[in-house]
Amino acid sequence: MILALWLAAAWADPYRSPFPETWTHGPSVYAGHFDRAPVPNWTVQLPGKPINAASHTERTRPVFLGDTILIGSAGGDGLYQLDRRNGSLIREFKAAASVESEAVVVGDKVIFADTGGHTWCYKLDGTLVWDHDSAAPVLAPPTVDDGYVFVANVDDLVVALHAEDGSLAWRYEQPVDITRRAELALYAAPRLTRAGADLVAGFSDGTLVAFAPTTGDVRWQSRVGTGRYPDLVATPTPYQGLLFVSGYDEPLVALDLVTHKSIWEAPHGAAASAVVLGDGDDATLLHPGTDGVLRAMSVLTGLERWTWDAADDGALSMPVITPAGILVASSEGTVTLIDPANGLETWGFHSSVNLDGVTSAPVVDGRQLLFVTNAGFLYSMLTPIGPMSAVTHVKPRKAPELRSVMRPPTATPSALPVTPDPEAN
Repeated sequence: MILALWLAAAWADPYRSPFPETWTHGPSVYAGHFDRAPVPNWTVQLPGKPINAASHTERTRPVFLGDTILIGSAGGDGLYQLDRRNGSLIREFKAAASVESEAVVVGDKVIFADTGGHTWCYKLDGTLVWDHDSAAPVLAPPTVDDGYVFVANVDDLVVALHAEDGSLAWRYEQPVDITRRAELALYAAPRLTRAGADLVAGFSDGTLVAFAPTTGDVRWQSRVGTGRYPDLVATPTPYQGLLFVSGYDEPLVALDLVTHKSIWEAPHGAAASAVVLGDGDDATLLHPGTDGVLRAMSVLTGLERWTWDAADDGALSMPVITPAGILVASSEGTVTLIDPANGLETWGFHSSVNLDGVTSAPVVDGRQLLFVTNAGFLYSMLTPIGPMSAVTHVKPRKAPELRSVMRPPTATPSALPVTPDPEAN
């Protein structure tokens, strides 16, 4: 009964995140539901030059746009439009540097930012509308709200631009924290998000600041992050008068949006947004820890209902709720599917090549799952049509052989017989 209620909630509302509408636009090419473990479909190397770095990280997240995908690349200098059926390149939207965050589609336009500090607005046909330079890398997606584009860069600067022409409406720079002069801030910044009538932003000193969206006036602020890395890099999650905010080290705080005070805290940090599953007082907060632990917690009290440990020391991505369960990725591991009723692992993706971890959250539309590895590859997987008696092994277009292994919750993973599914594509 519990599992049925969890899955019913997931089916009706795939996930309740700060921006649930951002990643899917237009009808799905692969109609249906992601309601069971997928099989490999295709794999391509991201556009751009290969990066020879010991700590290569791909922060970009794909955006579905009809029968195409919009995606950036750490080795590129633009936003790329790919065919979602095979990953082939269709169009490039030029930028000044690599694009390492999601694009935002608004009507017939796409807005995105790059690590050179520029924010770009293009028509979907490739025509440049405007660009703006904030002079420091941008790693968070822009927020488009009521005629404005809000952007946060890694130098603790927030700018508000007029969406029509990119002109500056207001800017805010967080004062330097003198207690951190000898320390380095993390190379990250969270996306701005709505919290009631306010717009909230997080900064490297651990402070959350709420602005009037049209003027930039500071309405209130709260010091949240503590520890060696108090940086707020995870986008806060609003839910029914509460705002869940995490420092990178710690803590997780549930703020009351009326009093701006904490109603509960937990000693867990995050690099990615939490999501809420369910409704009302019994809803569950899924918190992806920087310690590699996914925690299911009561939204009202913070009490843990179950935990799942990636056991690889990586920070977890934002969880994605599907009818098949919870998808989550690890920056030092892989993509895993977890049973929402008890936190047991039901499936995990494994490859014969080095993934180097998965930093950004997976995306799902219809039967298709997409995720980007830190090795610079985009993977497409599909929930098969019809009965699935075994896992399919395929050879992708531009990568070595892959292997996807089904895992019973309490069993040790093992290879299964090869039975190609002719309907997988």
